Order: sequence, then C-alpha cells, then structure tokens
Amino acid sequence: MGSGQRAAGSGQRAAAFAGTLRRAMVGRAGMTLIEVLMALAILTVSAGVLMTATSRCLAVVRTAKNYYEARRILEIGELEYPLLVVQKKGEKDLKPLNLNVGPIEYSAGYSYQRKSERSPDKEDLMIVSSRVTWSAKGNAAFEEVTTYLYYTNDVTGF
Repeated sequence: MGSGQRAAGSGQRAAAFAGTLRRAMVGRAGMTLIEVLMALAILTVSAGVLMTATSRCLAVVRTAKNYYEARRILEIGELEYPLLVVQKKGEKDLKPLNLNVGPIEYSAGYSYQRKSERSPDKEDLMIVSSRVTWSAKGNAAFEEVTTYLYYTNDVTGF
C-alpha cells in the first residue's frame, strides 16, 4: 500500500465520522433544560460569592474609616487639652493639669475622654488613658491610648 492510499482511507473515515456526528446533531438545536439549569446554578453561586466578598471589603473599609477618624479625634483632644505639669506662682510643688477631661462630643457621634490614676507602685507616676468612643451599627467601639506621666517634686537628686 502506498502513502496515497493511506491518506484516502483516513479521509473517508473522517468524512464518515462527520456524517454520523451531523446525523446525531439533527433535531438538537440548542441546550437541554438540565444544561441551562446547571449554568444558572453556577452563575448563582458565583454571584453569591462575589456579593459576600464585596460586602466584606466594604465592612473593612468602613472599620478603617472609623479608626482613622478616632485617631484624628485623639490627636485633636491631645492638642486642645495637653498634659501639663506646672508650678503655680507662690507654690513650690509641681501640679499636673488636664489629667481628667470630658467626655467631649465631636462630630459624627465621636466623643473624647481622658482619665488618670496614680500608679500603685510609684507616687509620682500617673497613668493617663485617653479614649475616643463611637457607635458603629449599634455596637459601641473605642480606641484608647495610655500615657505614663512622671513628675516629681523631689529635687534632692539634682
């Protein structure tokens, strides 16, 4: 057998297969109901996953915005009511000022407050907590910064 006969034989087989395939496709113009339902189910699951991911991203953005605003209000509170240690005229002892402030209301439901307490270990050490509180979707949230303020009236070591 020559190579020409082999090529002619494989061409005939391909044509026969194509004819069989065409006969099988006759009367089948489109997709079956099961194929359509499967495609619809896949699209529904994909849309659900996308909606969930989008809502989570938006929640993260909202939370970041709230904490950014809280940090900004902490800075404003610290600038408006700085921690000071002063010596009043005619007195020899130093006195801290602005240790307890607020609560002071700011825009969009944020409030600033500062509380202080003496350290149980050291007499001249103050533990000062500045806090911004707000409500996020009915849940109370806050950002807090703790500062240690050390001052002494004992100048014998200098």
